[in-house]
Amino acid sequence: MSQPTAAEPSPRAAPARPSADPKPGPHPALLGAISGLLLAFAFEPVGAWWLAWVALVPFLRLVRSDRPARSAYLGAWVGGLTFWLIAVEWVRASDPSAWPGWLALALVLSLWWPVTLGLIRLMVRRLGIPLMIAAPASWIAVEFVRGLYPLNGFQWFFLSHGTATLTPLIQVADLTGAWGLSLLVMLVNAWLLELIEQPRWVQTPSSGRRPARGQLIRTAVVVLALGGSLVYGGVRVSQADFQPGPKLALIQSDIPQVFGGGPDPAEVLARFGRLVDRAAGERPDLIILPETMFPYGWIDIDPGLPRADYAAQLDRYSPGSDPDRWSQIGGDVRDMLHRWADRIDTPLIVGINSYYFQPGGLARHNTALLLRPGTTETQAYHKLHLVPFGEYVPWVKTVPWVLALTPFSADHMPSLDPGRGPSTLSLGPWRFGTPICFEDSVPHVARRLAAASDGHPTDVLLNLSNDGWFRGTAAHRLHLASSVLRAVELRMPVARSVNTGTSALIDGNGTILAALDPPSRDSLPNAAEGVLTVEVPLDNRASLYMETGDWLPIACLALCLGSVPIALALSLRDRRRRLT
Repeated sequence: MSQPTAAEPSPRAAPARPSADPKPGPHPALLGAISGLLLAFAFEPVGAWWLAWVALVPFLRLVRSDRPARSAYLGAWVGGLTFWLIAVEWVRASDPSAWPGWLALALVLSLWWPVTLGLIRLMVRRLGIPLMIAAPASWIAVEFVRGLYPLNGFQWFFLSHGTATLTPLIQVADLTGAWGLSLLVMLVNAWLLELIEQPRWVQTPSSGRRPARGQLIRTAVVVLALGGSLVYGGVRVSQADFQPGPKLALIQSDIPQVFGGGPDPAEVLARFGRLVDRAAGERPDLIILPETMFPYGWIDIDPGLPRADYAAQLDRYSPGSDPDRWSQIGGDVRDMLHRWADRIDTPLIVGINSYYFQPGGLARHNTALLLRPGTTETQAYHKLHLVPFGEYVPWVKTVPWVLALTPFSADHMPSLDPGRGPSTLSLGPWRFGTPICFEDSVPHVARRLAAASDGHPTDVLLNLSNDGWFRGTAAHRLHLASSVLRAVELRMPVARSVNTGTSALIDGNGTILAALDPPSRDSLPNAAEGVLTVEVPLDNRASLYMETGDWLPIACLALCLGSVPIALALSLRDRRRRLT
């Protein structure tokens, strides 16, 4: 950081706006709203990705604003609310009754903006930390915490998602995770604000008017960060030496999702039968069906479980159900799926709801089930990271009115159990990690599923998803962007089989090699179904992110949390001085 001069004041000495502009400027609520609007336009459906690199400049003007602090925080909250109301509008598409959930989600998420502003103001105004350090660190720290808390976090609309199409730039994600891309976006926003608020020129007796040293240093930092990332990206792309991997047939269905109802199961089964037959005609090594789209459940009853215990577990889950009938259905479904695999002579991964009656109690899972022809042995991965209000309803036992924010009733609501741990599915020489639904949007979960298992590294990530609840909305492209970033972070190809979304194959460079288009919002059902047959390019490049995990956001969070006690200590010191 440059030494302050008379023309370039120290941030510690002069945290307020430069005195050359005594006007208070636009109201903080207007600044926040502008930032929220511009940032929303950077994402789908507008998709003007470049706006993210400038959208937060008005928000950052609140850092040194000379208006009352409560006014600045109000402006930050208005900005957050503006952004999130637009960004998560697609939540309403899940059901006509989902609008309270949309408003509640936007309201909760909007609170992170004033939290971020508070951290930046503390570091810049109280500790004198340069804005170009404080702003990226605070934003990344808050993104990281938002991805974890509350309720399993919300991992969508990170700044990095808007960079997913910038292939040369995103290669740095294998060092820093996608967090590094968010950092670059916020770094540029902070630099632009410094160009506006800090003196750009100084006048000296000897050399006359020249660029301010601080501006030169800040510009050099941005050029080095962006230039270095692009150079690194070019090198990493040139190092790719993809090897032929498995031939996959990715089935994309377009079956409407309706709470408490939906198409006739027999009709759904017949439709998938036709799609599987079409896929088998391509002679793939593996056929993949989307998440939870098999219309009947996989029922497994532990042979050692006493019948009375089995009947009691079933009655607690489904009062009045016939235990013998459930046992028969379980056997019929197992026979049906095994006959299916035998008939087409091709292994299948099926997205299915599973019910395990066991001595410890009934466990219900969202499952990726691997079946192979010629054997009744199966392999299963049970989803780890459940979606609140979609796969379970949090707090419902202690706060019953939570149900009012959902389309569920007390006797018909989701109650799935998370899997006990990560696992891979093995087929011949290949290992598949199978993040289900939004698990590919959670960096640390995808990393766990991509980690080596039994000494054999995972070769491919298969994302089975059911995006039919948000049919024809911007959610499809954003979900795809998450898969792109995971592919680069882990240097691992990602294949997606999706109901009503975008089935695709993405290589380890984050390049979308093939994809099926999602439906438009007003298209007829089954308009977007199809089979995407691809040969997966295996990637043997190493990834620092795979080895070290989320070191960058943890470092940013440590900086932010470490700043708080220091600022408090300084405040106490100043208070004592005033009292004495």
